[in-house]
Amino acid sequence: MPTDPYRDRMPDPTQGLIRVDVAVTDKRGKPVSGLSEKDFTLLDNDMQEKIVTFQAFDASSVQPASSSDEIVLVIDEFNMLSNAEPAFSEAIREVENFLRANRSVLPKPTIIYRLTADGLFATPHISMEGDELAEEIEKPAEQHQIWSPSMIRKDIGNIAKGDEVISRITHSLVALGSIAIEERRRPGRKLMFWIGNGWQIKGRKAMGLSDFSIELVTRMREARINLWSATEWPLLDAAGNAVPVQDYVYKEYREGPKPDSTDLNYLSLPVIAARSGGGVLDARNNLAALIGEHIKEESNYYSVTFDPPRTNVVDEYHHLKMEIDKPDLTSHVFEGYYDQPVFYDQPPIRQLVTVKQLEGLIANAHDVSGAEFAHQLDGMQLTERLGSTKLEALAKSVRGKKREALEVLADESIFLAPPPDEVPSTPPPDIATQRQMISRTISYINTAIPSLPDFFATRTTVQYHESSSKPNQTWKTAFPDPSLHEGETATASIRFHDGKERVEEQSVKNAPSKPGSEHLETIGTFGPILATVMVAATSAHSELVWSRWEQGQNGQLAVFRYRVPQETPLFSAEFCCLAYDFNSVPFKKPAPFHGEIAVDPSSGAILRLTIQADLEWRLPLERSDVMVEYRPVVKGIRTFICPSRSVSISRQRRTMVIDEWGESFKVYAPFETLLNEMRFEKYHFFGSTSRILPGFVEVPEAKQK
Repeated sequence: MPTDPYRDRMPDPTQGLIRVDVAVTDKRGKPVSGLSEKDFTLLDNDMQEKIVTFQAFDASSVQPASSSDEIVLVIDEFNMLSNAEPAFSEAIREVENFLRANRSVLPKPTIIYRLTADGLFATPHISMEGDELAEEIEKPAEQHQIWSPSMIRKDIGNIAKGDEVISRITHSLVALGSIAIEERRRPGRKLMFWIGNGWQIKGRKAMGLSDFSIELVTRMREARINLWSATEWPLLDAAGNAVPVQDYVYKEYREGPKPDSTDLNYLSLPVIAARSGGGVLDARNNLAALIGEHIKEESNYYSVTFDPPRTNVVDEYHHLKMEIDKPDLTSHVFEGYYDQPVFYDQPPIRQLVTVKQLEGLIANAHDVSGAEFAHQLDGMQLTERLGSTKLEALAKSVRGKKREALEVLADESIFLAPPPDEVPSTPPPDIATQRQMISRTISYINTAIPSLPDFFATRTTVQYHESSSKPNQTWKTAFPDPSLHEGETATASIRFHDGKERVEEQSVKNAPSKPGSEHLETIGTFGPILATVMVAATSAHSELVWSRWEQGQNGQLAVFRYRVPQETPLFSAEFCCLAYDFNSVPFKKPAPFHGEIAVDPSSGAILRLTIQADLEWRLPLERSDVMVEYRPVVKGIRTFICPSRSVSISRQRRTMVIDEWGESFKVYAPFETLLNEMRFEKYHFFGSTSRILPGFVEVPEAKQK
């Protein structure tokens, strides 16, 4: 069986939302391995935070070829002084010496970036062949250009404002940000070495730095970059005095950069390197050997994940510190991150109402405009199910926006228990009678469903969705309008023949103008969904128990609830798509699920069915629920049970494309709710018969409870 190339890209709910890599050194500066999770305490703004996952990486036990770690070399030709050609040549020679050392076998996969006045370039491939990369350095014309100055002119101009020095600095910062975006597309930790003078900042000020710094630090953290600067320039204050990098980092930015700050010093290369968990190399002696030694030492590290605290503040700075429960040990970790509301779902807070209260509101809403009343309904949430019968009665008294909002409210309530007046006071049946009902249901699926004749039906599908994002709308917090609005409506002629569903003809209204707009699709309502649930619900370790009596259109229904506590290939939750830049990678994951089955107690026919996925909360899919209602359809002297209505609700992460620093990339935006309502009508049957579930294994005997 071929391997799914995107299997390892699926979000892992066992991982925390934020990942940081930690290097530990002793008092001589040598790496320390062999520590365990209990030796670490993670402090987030001085508050202890729970470590969700912990991994230790030891250079002696990890094979380079199997490691996802990466070496990133940046040759900074742009910041070399005009009279520094010998120094630049020496830097290139040191890089080549590193690449050709150890018989040109590199310790980890390596990529080389080159920053020049003409833009940012990269070697075509990541490689562990040192000779190959050394030759690519000598052939800059064959390197891949990531951007040219014209592509980032706006990014630089917004900050530089005609200042040539700041323009040069921003050119370098944009290059670092672009490299971070390139590297965040690949898994694993990145050891980045910036070869060259870097950028010197002395008493420079500029506006618009706060947002720039936030995005730069965020992209580097996401890419898991530890930056090492091979520069000889000191960090200088406004008076030209040398300032210790660590003093500047801890004293000025423990609370995070001030929103109105204009000081460029915190965007100097040494400070960025220190904040990333890296530092400054002494580039005066044998740089090639120094890089090799650092790579060897940095192969001993620890990777932890954690969940950030909830916040309602956009770009809330959090300072990170990792304490070690052993004397004379020092940790080196990415200094901080920016907490965002979007890390957690932000569902709207709504007014809770009963069905009876809703009926009263509609009865007294004659003088309320459609838009105003629809807005009132958008802010409500039912505590009971508004079933099809009552919905049809209420819908007759409203129209337009009122009716649309009413139907959404009803569909959102479809998985709740009915109002008390729809629950008969009849005592529950005894265990033996319950088993007989389940046995009749199993028999119904195995006999009645496969004997359905061929037929045509009209299927009308209405898609409801939240409003689209506005231009320049942030991805960091919930969108302001969470209400659902009617979107695409598709009317299709469905033909069932030889056990297969075919769309013979379809017309669409209000199709989305935006390509790739999300939509839901529900399949299997004519049989497969019933068999899937009964097979899973009657399997070992599953639960299938009595719930209640319920008033149906033609008498009482027996309602059983079920739970399938384990993942099963019978049911997968899925949506399109994950936030990967160059591919439309669908999310698909087997999931436990639960729901209800409402059956005719005399025939065993299923007249209502719900499936609700039990999804772990860190996944980008939070809800995946389906309800199908069935009704009798008469053909001559025979009666068939066919779908009449289906509702599907999904709550999933949006993805948003960000254009930044000559790059386009995707991020996870707030959750959104999608809702489908399908109605089936105008059944036309043929004389022949066919199996709706060809080759399907029969449902097992009733499970004893």
